[in-house]
Amino acid sequence: MSFTRSLGSFTQELSAAVNRTVDLNVQPNQPRDYGQDKRIIEDAISRASKDTGGDQHLYPLLLKISIFVSVAERLAKLHPYARIAYAILATGYEVIRQKIACEVGVIRLMRTMQDTYDLVMTVDALPHLHKQKNVLEAIVQQTIECAFFIRDYVDTRGSFAQVIKNSVLNVEAQIKAFENAFIDLQHSFQSYMAVSTQLTVLKILEDVQDLGAKADFRDMSYAVDVRCAASCAVHLPTDCAAPPADLITSLQSWVIGDSRESERICVLFGPEESCSTIALLVGERFQFASRLGSSYCFRGTRHNDTRSYTNLFSTIARDLADRNAQFKQNLWRAVGNETSLRKTRVARTQFEEFILAPSRDVVWNGPFLVIIDGLELGGNEVARKEVLSVLVDEGAKLPRNLRFLITCRLEDDICKAFRGQSHILRRQLGEASSLAMSRAENLEDYVSA
Repeated sequence: MSFTRSLGSFTQELSAAVNRTVDLNVQPNQPRDYGQDKRIIEDAISRASKDTGGDQHLYPLLLKISIFVSVAERLAKLHPYARIAYAILATGYEVIRQKIACEVGVIRLMRTMQDTYDLVMTVDALPHLHKQKNVLEAIVQQTIECAFFIRDYVDTRGSFAQVIKNSVLNVEAQIKAFENAFIDLQHSFQSYMAVSTQLTVLKILEDVQDLGAKADFRDMSYAVDVRCAASCAVHLPTDCAAPPADLITSLQSWVIGDSRESERICVLFGPEESCSTIALLVGERFQFASRLGSSYCFRGTRHNDTRSYTNLFSTIARDLADRNAQFKQNLWRAVGNETSLRKTRVARTQFEEFILAPSRDVVWNGPFLVIIDGLELGGNEVARKEVLSVLVDEGAKLPRNLRFLITCRLEDDICKAFRGQSHILRRQLGEASSLAMSRAENLEDYVSA
């Protein structure tokens, strides 16, 4: 039996017990058989502690994360993106399980992660989880970061080895930093203290700081106030219907799924309000996980509007430089002494020189998402011809952990340009915001356990 089904029908029983426990917290004076619910939840935790599924390291961790997400989402109203912490490791389970046998440091990190979930998932702690939401979210965010590190490390040993050889990256020191982050979070949880430490992320090239301090991209064209998180909320109606959960989940699956997939770009066609809502929700979830590389929203009106196809890719590049120190270093090396290149307004040149070229030898720990909302609104058909052309001609060269989500209406020129491109995944929304999918990808199977 697949490990994703290991809890079987017990999941429904657990979910019901958790829901009753939530009701008990909300209405403490109402009579409840809390003892029975407590035993059900305790049994689930006990199973996760004892069941190894033939794998002493990854399998127990996955079960504990799965139960934690099921419980904490209800008891602490945890962010929906918490489910992705589980899905990252679940989608790469077989590869990770086979390759970590000799990775002492990775095994030790996973043990520390297990210890953290053992601590927060004691039955006596469950009624008080809602008081520790900030610590729990920090644990989830750190789990996401470490899950991407583990998945990509075991899947790209050759690439990491080359990075170690050519830089000062020390994998053992990085793993130790991740361990210490979880230990600090354990202390915060035990002492009911606010989280005082920042997310511990992958560190590459210490010498980047010196060059990065000199980088000045101010004369690279940049559009102000175009983030989806800020922009979409301005023009969306307050009664705009929420998109189906499986739609958002399928897009998350595409972003975080097997990083060897060929599709670097996903184009979502549909009505303006539906597309903007999706862009906003997906952007918020990846922002929570520190995985939103950039977002550019063409929709809505602006005062002193600077949005244009001529600053689309330069804006994205400057945002990515803020997210990755290696990328920033490479970008500055390319444009630092080239004033004319920094000031170019040519979309193809920007995409090739500001995004592709700086990305070539960058180590991206896990995926980063770039969102372009309302692509058709940046200009007329003639103006966007070059943007479409470069996405079609050069989009396949994007690094495997850099994904572009593009939303737009069903314009003939856009549909024709993207049709039949192997590196572009096309999705279409109907009037009822249902998702027509050519290849179903749904994480519900992974997160329902």
